[in-house]
Amino acid sequence: MGKVKIDLLKGERNYSEKYALIDAKSIAMLLRDGHLIRSRTYYAGDYAGVDILTDLQTAMKSASLTPRQSESIAWVYGHDVTLDAAGTLMGITKQAVRHAVTTATEKIAAVFKQWNYSETNGDLLKEGEAIAQ
Repeated sequence: MGKVKIDLLKGERNYSEKYALIDAKSIAMLLRDGHLIRSRTYYAGDYAGVDILTDLQTAMKSASLTPRQSESIAWVYGHDVTLDAAGTLMGITKQAVRHAVTTATEKIAAVFKQWNYSETNGDLLKEGEAIAQ
């Protein structure tokens, strides 16, 4: 008899979230879920996560974030601290951290928009491509 290759773990690697990469709110959701995407990439073999994380890092570098914006993103999304705690660590107010994060996510979204990316659910889709529902 022949062998059949069946990917038994495929369902576990599919993303339930779709990230519309055209606005700050969606970028914030993607940043928030970064830990989950990383763990699924490294521990479950979800290689689509590598593409998402690589594109996100490239977009962040292309967004020309200020040092304060980069640090705010790192504290809030990378280290999962509150806006208050990030402000204390950075020596600025909670409102200043919120403003830096909001401005940074807007800049990142603008980069994705410039690249003509519209949405991702594991694979980044270029604008105009059909999205399976």
